[in-house]
Order: sequence, then C-alpha cells, then structure tokens
Amino acid sequence: MNLGGVIFIFGSLVLVALGRTLGADSPMGLIGWALIVGSIGLTVKSSAGAGRKWSLNCQLAGAVALGLFAGLDLGMLDALGLDTEGYRRANVIVQAAWPLLWVAAVMPLIAVEWIRAANPSVLDKRWVSNAGHAGLSTALALAMLFPVNYLAHENNERWDHSYFKTATPGTATLGMVQNLTNPVDAYLFFPHTSDVTEEVRTYFDQLHGDAFSIHFVDQALEAELAKELKVQKNGTIALVRGEGEDQQVQRIRIGDDLGKARRKLKKLDEDVNKALVKLVSGARTVYMTVGHGEMYWKKSAGNLPARTLSSMKRTLRNMNFKVKELGAAQGLASQVPEDADLVIVMGPTDPFLPEELAAIDTFRAEGGALFVAMDPRTKADLGALLSPLGVSFSGEKLLVGERNIWVPTKRITDKYNIFTNKASTHPSVTSLSRNSRTSALLIPVAAPLTVDKAGPYKVDITIKSLDEVWLDTEENLRFDDGETRKEWPLAVAINGEGSGEAAEDGSAPEFRAIIMGDATWASDLVLGLSKGNQDHVRDVFAWLVDEPAGGGAVNDEEDVKIQHTKEGQGWMFYSTAFLVPFGILFAGLGRLVLRRRRGVA
Repeated sequence: MNLGGVIFIFGSLVLVALGRTLGADSPMGLIGWALIVGSIGLTVKSSAGAGRKWSLNCQLAGAVALGLFAGLDLGMLDALGLDTEGYRRANVIVQAAWPLLWVAAVMPLIAVEWIRAANPSVLDKRWVSNAGHAGLSTALALAMLFPVNYLAHENNERWDHSYFKTATPGTATLGMVQNLTNPVDAYLFFPHTSDVTEEVRTYFDQLHGDAFSIHFVDQALEAELAKELKVQKNGTIALVRGEGEDQQVQRIRIGDDLGKARRKLKKLDEDVNKALVKLVSGARTVYMTVGHGEMYWKKSAGNLPARTLSSMKRTLRNMNFKVKELGAAQGLASQVPEDADLVIVMGPTDPFLPEELAAIDTFRAEGGALFVAMDPRTKADLGALLSPLGVSFSGEKLLVGERNIWVPTKRITDKYNIFTNKASTHPSVTSLSRNSRTSALLIPVAAPLTVDKAGPYKVDITIKSLDEVWLDTEENLRFDDGETRKEWPLAVAINGEGSGEAAEDGSAPEFRAIIMGDATWASDLVLGLSKGNQDHVRDVFAWLVDEPAGGGAVNDEEDVKIQHTKEGQGWMFYSTAFLVPFGILFAGLGRLVLRRRRGVA
C-alpha cells in the first residue's frame, strides 16, 4: 500500500481505539487526527495517476465518519436541544452511521491501494475502478450486518446457522403453557454476563401464557430465593407451582458455561416439557403386557432394536407415566390392577390365556384406556379384545409400497417399510394431521385393519396408508392382477360408554381404545429415525388418558447420525476426486479464453 493509505488507517485506529478510552480531544485523539490529516495531504501531493482520486475520496469519506465519532464523544447531540426520545434516536443513528461509513470508505481504499502497489508502472484505470467497486461492494455487504443485528436485537430475533442450536419450544410445551390453570413461575438463575443466558432467554421469550411468569435472577444476588428453591448455583432453571407447604419445584440444571451447556441446550424443550408435565398433572400408571412374546424395553433380553421399546418407555416416563409390567405374575389372569390408567399390548407373538383377554376387556369396558398394536406375524388371537369394539385383524398378508418407502437394506423386502401422512382430524393424530406436508409416519411390516360398520361403537379410522399401497396377496412383493392400490386402514380410535359402575352423576364410564395394524413403528429401530413417529407416541397416549396438553411435538436439536448409502458414498468420491477439480480447471480455462478475446493479457 502507498504511504498515505497506511498512515490513514493507522491514524483511524489510534483515534477510535485510544480516543474512545481517553476522549477524542485527548492527546492521543489529537495525534490520531494529525495522522489522518497528514495522510490526506500526502495523497493530494502525490503524482496524479490512476487511483489517486479513488484514494482521496475514500480518505475524505473516512474522515467524515471519524468526525461523527468525535462529535458524538464531544457532546455534539447535546447542542441540538433534543428531548429524551429524540436524543436516544439520534444517538442510535449516529452510532450506527459512523462505523458503516468508515467501513464503506476503508474497504475500497485498501483494495485500490493494493492494486496501485502491485502495479506501480503500468496501471489501467479499469483495474482501479474494478478494485474500488469490489471493495465497496464488500463493505456494503458487511455493513448490512450492523442494522440487521440491531433490528434483531431490538425485536429479540435470532438466526442461528451454526451446527449448534438451542431447541425451540415445541407445540406440546407451547400448548401446555397456554392452557395452564394454576400459576407457574419460571426462575432462571443465570448471570447477565453468561452466553448461556441469551440462549435460555430466547427460548423462554417464546413461551406465552396468562398463568406463566418468567423471572431472570442471579443466585448470588437472590440468595434467600435460591435457598428456598434449593438452587445452589447459577445455570439452573426452577419451575415453581404453588406456595408454602403446597409448593412444587422442578429444577433443570443447564450450567452457565456455553461450551459445557451446548448438549443440554439442544434438549432444553424436552427437559422443560417433562418438568411442566410433572407440575401440572398427577402421575399415571401404565401397564404393558409381558409373557406373550411382546416387544419389551430391555435390550438385554436378546431382542433386536425392531423389538425393543426403550425409547417409547422413556417418552412415557417424560409424560409422567409410571411404567409397569403386567403378566401372569402380576395377576393378569384374574384382573388388571386397580391403579392402572392405561394398558398397552405391543406386538404379541404368542397366545394369551382366555382369562387374560377377559381381564383386559373388562378393564376397558369399565372405563379403562387400551392401546393394542399388532404384529402381523402373530400367533396370538386377540379377537376377544377387538371383536367387542367392531374391529378385526388378520396379519396373513402385508401391505407393500414402491415409492414412499424406507430403504435401509436396498433389498426388495424394503417395500414393506411404508410411509404415510394420511391422518384424520381425530385428536390422537393431531401432530401428524397438522404437519402432513412436512412429516410422515413410518410403519414397517404392517397389515390393514378391518372395521365392522355395524359394530356397537363409532370407530374413527385415524390413519390410512397412501393410495399407492397394495395388499400383497401373492406374497411376491410385486403388484399383480387382482391386487388393489388404495388407502388401507392402519389405525383406529374408539371411545364410548362402558358397562362399569356409573359415576355419581349417573353417567356411564367412558372408555378409550386405539388399535394399530403394526407395532414396529414405536420400536427403537424406527422411533429415532422419524419425528412423525415420535410426535405420534405423545399424541396417542395423551388422548387415551384424556390429557390433551400432553400431546404435540417436543423439539430436540440432538445430533442425528448421518448414514451414507454405498451409492451416496460413490457419488461423493467421484465428485470430490474428479468433478470438482476438473470443474475448477475448465472454469479457469474458460475465463482465460474470455480474457484473451477481450484483449486483456
């Protein structure tokens, strides 16, 4: 760079860095101004050549910007006699204007001076002009960040495109907060200087409810409150309901160091939702049948991920369910335990005793909640449970698809792994229905249900397959003559009056039941892959126990493992090894030919 440009930039830095601390009228500030004025003088006296006009204009514009900075420091706005609001606005405008103008002056100055220094003998005016405009374009692009950042800060908006991202409130949490009947206070113990504070603030600012209050406090400054809520240090969220002896507190430990808190921030919505559920609803008990080859949550039993339910069990516990086993050892052959709120039968492969089926049906008829998910390979005849509801199931033939399928093995059997977004408006499929354009339910190895229209209860078909799916009657995974592509019933919901003892107001007990033609959709193999399946778990069980606030989506920004297929890896190899290098080579050759045609060396 030429000497004038170097001195101008150095003088600007002296004025801004030291003048801001010591004052624009301090000795260091005056030295900065002397350097700036001297640099302009050197540029004026330099030989007239290509680039001098650009350099001089940029230095003058930069001097104006620094003049605004100095005037702000010397109380320029005080002399205007503005009122409080006018002064605030003028101060914001000047503080935003001077750095924008300075950047817009310095960037083209650097570009022009660089090209002048690189070509001291022969310098084409077009080169100088191109360099100046390129620097100005870059400066204006960078300058846009200033007003955008200011507006985002004023309106509490954030755009995060990095790998790390704090979870945003899901529909389940938003609905729960909006429907609170008793006040809940959120005390956020975070220091103002922590980066975690802004992440947590952004999350909680999106939660709005008449009975939900948010308080930002510092544990060191609110020692008594922290002691009452048993919060030992900052970086803790305390959700509080009630007062005195009836007070309930749920604590969520995040930490106040961003590096260590990243993982917990990704699951913040899940943790907040879980804490709110425990505050606003009492614990319920769910029994899952065992002893008949059912899917089970323990992986140590030798079960494959397609037959384990640890993720589903974790979701139930987050919804404040106590999950227990129900088999012959727990008295299933005589009756379902009295504390049961819900009974789940997940993909049995072995027969039940008639007494066991009778006990489950009696529980349902007396106002219980029942969820049954079938395994098409089952030898268990569950007609005693399904027939009274007007539903039947045969798993002899499976549903097959061709296009909207999951292809983990690249084999023809992947055609069994069908997706669907065909959901009704029933409350048990709220999330799937609401997000049908962006979300789907993965249902591997499914068979259709059959609904008896003359049954004793109204049966709502809540989920259907896509109309491209057919029942593979020939069992060859191909569409043959006589087979039909259509929408097949995959899930139904039934509720009606039971036969149990009437309530005090004389009303009959109401039961609720959901039957599905596949159980693998909730397995560990599938649940982690599909957001639609995860949301459906919550919706189904929230409806069964009549807790609508417990349904909906819970957002989770946990990293998902990216799996590459052999075909995908091949494309990545060839593109990086051949396409990209040769693409750059040909682009460079094309550019060289174009320059020569224009007469540019």
